[in-house]
Amino acid sequence: MICIPHVHSNISVTAKLGVINSQFYRFLRICTSKAFFGSQMVSLSVLLKSKDHPLKILLKRTRGLLNKVQCLFGISAFGYSK
Repeated sequence: MICIPHVHSNISVTAKLGVINSQFYRFLRICTSKAFFGSQMVSLSVLLKSKDHPLKILLKRTRGLLNKVQCLFGISAFGYSK
């Protein structure tokens, strides 16, 4: 179970967006295929979007994390790497 703060909650923006970072690295540890990893990240984004987080910021943060760990399953922020 993941506890996600609402976008209008009274905590810092860094803490709200830290959920993306922490879940990204958690999924890195537990996911064994890129399909499962992708589905988990999409599910997280949908959940955060339902809590009124701006999609542009969610995608930018996820893209930045993917750029940091490009070796992950051959995934890059701009598609699949060779």
